[in-house]
Amino acid sequence: MTQAAEPVLTVRSDRSKGSFAAGRDVVVGSDLRADLRVAHPLIARSHLLLRFDRGKWIALDNNSLNGVYVNGQRVPLVDIEDGQTINIGKPDGP
Repeated sequence: MTQAAEPVLTVRSDRSKGSFAAGRDVVVGSDLRADLRVAHPLIARSHLLLRFDRGKWIALDNNSLNGVYVNGQRVPLVDIEDGQTINIGKPDGP
């Protein structure tokens, strides 16, 4: 019996794109060492964590000042669905 491969997460922003395999947290933020860098004054150095947990990808606000938003609402955690838009920094993104 073949074991299903864990899904790869592809993240796109206005200026960058990255694909990430499960196995470690993916850091989205303004820090030069972030896995996906978003250079904007509203974005914290380590703003958002993307994690594969219990068979699904989730997005976690990493205690950022300006938050994580889905459909205009600030949320601490998001179960990521295919094609979903998640904004950081403000409801319509930076």
